[in-house]
Amino acid sequence: MKYLYQDSVELPVKRDFILDLTDLLKLTVAVYPLENGIISANKEIESERRAKDQKVARLEAFESDVGMQLDEMITDDATDETRLCKDVTSEACTTCADQQRAKIESDFDASFNDLTGKIDHNSEEMRKILSPFLEFGVYDTRQRYSLTSEGGGALRGEFEAEVGGLSFVYELEFKEPVLVKQLVGVFSIPIPERAGIFRKEEVLKMRDISNHRLVGVEYTGEHTIAEFKDRKGEKAVRIEMQHATNHYSIVYGNTEPPNLTKDESILAVLDSAEVTYLMQEVIRCVRDIEKREGSMLKTMAFDGVDVIEESIIFDGLKVVFAKYGKIASECIAHGAAKDELVIKIESDSGARSEKYMPISTIESCLSEIGEKGIELAGVFGLDTLK
Repeated sequence: MKYLYQDSVELPVKRDFILDLTDLLKLTVAVYPLENGIISANKEIESERRAKDQKVARLEAFESDVGMQLDEMITDDATDETRLCKDVTSEACTTCADQQRAKIESDFDASFNDLTGKIDHNSEEMRKILSPFLEFGVYDTRQRYSLTSEGGGALRGEFEAEVGGLSFVYELEFKEPVLVKQLVGVFSIPIPERAGIFRKEEVLKMRDISNHRLVGVEYTGEHTIAEFKDRKGEKAVRIEMQHATNHYSIVYGNTEPPNLTKDESILAVLDSAEVTYLMQEVIRCVRDIEKREGSMLKTMAFDGVDVIEESIIFDGLKVVFAKYGKIASECIAHGAAKDELVIKIESDSGARSEKYMPISTIESCLSEIGEKGIELAGVFGLDTLK
């Protein structure tokens, strides 16, 4: 697929910008009441904590005053009967005060548990809303996938991304192990081995690694490192490729493995196009959400502060809206209309279709969330689009 402006100039991102913008607006409207609910619940917790502390303080002051009054009333020449009454009264006051303190604490704990339950629920709902969007919908991020396989099983690990102070981390788990042959079919690499009955000579033999499993991946914007092992966890193959140049290196073996690509005779036999294709398929596999058993957003932070826990998610969203606003501005510059954003989508067959979004739709969505919507509209540059 190709994604183009209306005048057929390619978008800077290989994404359906209109679809992503639609999703961004939807999630923004959806998380607004949830974050407000968290803010409200936290304020209520603090208010009830202050009220609890005040009640306990007054109760303790009352208990102290009663003790002082009884001490003043019962003088040294008091009778045994009055001293007994003082002790009984003091004990009754302490018992009642203890009961009331316990009730105050119990009432606060019950309310606290209800409110923190609401906070936890809203936080989880926000993660569910944000999770499908952030990994691919936030543009120009510095990314890192770090995945491993235990015992040749399915890959699992983390995805991290950062842009403009906004960062987020996912926990990823894939459905099943991935074999080389599932990625590219038959794949072999030349391995130097000693052969011959009477006179041992080093020769190159093609080693079929089609049944090797993908057991480790590190994928960033600069490079991809993939490790493959056979079923026994032996005969490891490690390939590292630099994206800018497609330069690669291949290491084979478990103990002190040799770097095959340092051998000119091996380089002459290696098919660079096949190696590059394998690594590209590894990348596609890692980014293919259909191959995943689960993808859970663990944290989303702005300047190192968790935006969900601290209820500052809109500070993080400003970074995203600023990125989208630049592309929206380019849509207007490359388009015929000034009141809508238009992109073209070109399929692999060459067929083209158009998608559009009226500027009024963006304005309407952001107006639903009041002051924060106004701030987002500002960083998006909505006024300059009209």
